[in-house]
Amino acid sequence: MAANSTVSKQFLKGKKAVILAYNEGANEIAIIPLEDYDRMDVYSLQWSENRVTIAVSGFLKHNSIAPDQTIRYSPEWDEDIGNEKIPGSLVIDLNQEGGISPVAHDGADEEADGAEA
Repeated sequence: MAANSTVSKQFLKGKKAVILAYNEGANEIAIIPLEDYDRMDVYSLQWSENRVTIAVSGFLKHNSIAPDQTIRYSPEWDEDIGNEKIPGSLVIDLNQEGGISPVAHDGADEEADGAEA
């Protein structure tokens, strides 16, 4: 999963990891950013310049939501997810019509919304 530079800077800057959660009923993935972590069930963020990627193939396969191709979605911030330590979460609605991304990380997504899965 790769967030474009806008999502990376706005929601993930200064973060080291995320917790991923899948809500099967709503068909949504929640990406909960963490300042630091001491848990084993988190996904570390891999920063490259101003963009972040997250190795999530195991998570997607485990939840039977692994796509056959790279799809671009527009995540939204949900302040209702979390608590006083976790002020919210990015949410990807897999029911929305995502755009097929011809080549992941080609730089073209700098102007596009969202994250790719």
